[in-house]
Amino acid sequence: MSPRKTRKTARLSSDDAYYQMNLLRLISVILAGVFAALAPAGMPAARSAELKLTAAEAMPVDAEKLEWPDQLPHSRVARGTGNIAAAWLAGPTDRYPHGVLGDDREASRLVVATAGGRQLEVKLPSHRVFEDLEPRLADMDADGRDEILVVESDISMGASLAVYAVIDRRLVAVAATPFLGLANRWLNPLGVGDFDGDGRMDVALVATPHIGGKLRLYKYQPGQLVRFAEYSGVSTHRIGSTQLGLGRVVPAAPRDRLLVPDQSHQALILLEWTPAGWIKHARVSLPATLASSLSPVGRHVWRFDLHNGDSYTIAVVP
Repeated sequence: MSPRKTRKTARLSSDDAYYQMNLLRLISVILAGVFAALAPAGMPAARSAELKLTAAEAMPVDAEKLEWPDQLPHSRVARGTGNIAAAWLAGPTDRYPHGVLGDDREASRLVVATAGGRQLEVKLPSHRVFEDLEPRLADMDADGRDEILVVESDISMGASLAVYAVIDRRLVAVAATPFLGLANRWLNPLGVGDFDGDGRMDVALVATPHIGGKLRLYKYQPGQLVRFAEYSGVSTHRIGSTQLGLGRVVPAAPRDRLLVPDQSHQALILLEWTPAGWIKHARVSLPATLASSLSPVGRHVWRFDLHNGDSYTIAVVP
C-alpha cells in the first residue's frame, strides 16, 4: 500500500488576514471602476476640502486637578450623559517603566461611575497596565449605551486598544486590537467615526507614533476590532508629553475624515479613506512644530500652540 498523504493546514496571522483582506478590497475596487459608469446619478461622493491656518490668541493653561482618590497623576476624567456618568484611571504603579507619557507611573485600574450611582472597576493583572491618561466614551454598537476605549499595555507585548462595557453590573472587556508585539511599543487612540460610510462606528488610532507612525482604522465587531486600513508617516504624540489630542476626527459625508500631523509635527494633513484608497484632501505647513492638542473652538475649527510660543487655529473649509 502506498503511504497516505497528510494534508497540512495553517492558520492566518492577523497581519496575513489584513493583507488578504486588502487584496480582496483591491479586486473590489477594480470591479467598482468597471461598474462606475452604471451607477445612477446623484449618488454621494467625497467632496474636497481645504485647511485654513489663522493666528490666534494664546490658550490659557488649566491647572492640573485630580478629582478622585488614587486617580492617576496627569490623567483626565471622561464625562458621559448616558449609562456611564464618568470614567477614570486609578491605582498608579511603576511596574511598566516605559515613561512615554512623561513619568514612570501608569494605571492599574479602570473605574466607572454609572448613571445609576454605582461605582465599578477592573483591576489588571501584574503584567498589564493602562498606558493612557483618559478613557474615551462612545456608543460603538448603537445600543444607546456607551463603551469605554482605553490603551492597555502588556510588559512583554506592548500596547493594545481595549474596549470595555458595563454588562450585568460589571465592567467587562468586550473587544481589543492585537498587542503591538514588543515591549515599549505604544499607540495613541485618535477617535471614533464612520470612516467607511456604512453607518456604523469605526475606531482610528496611530500605532507607534514615535517610530514611523501608522494611522490604522478598525471596524468594531462582536468580540474584536478588525483592521481595514492603514496610512503611514503620521504622528499624534511626542515622547514624554501628556498631550494626546494632536489629531482629530472631522465629521463629513459620506465618510468621516481625519486631521493628523505628519511625522515631523510641522504640517497638518486632512485624510479620508475610500474603497479606492486614501485621499489627501489638504496639507498645511506650520510655522513651528506642534506643541499641544487640537482644542475645539467651533464647528470644524481647532486651536493649538506651537513650540515657538505662538498659537493658531486650523479650520476645515468645504
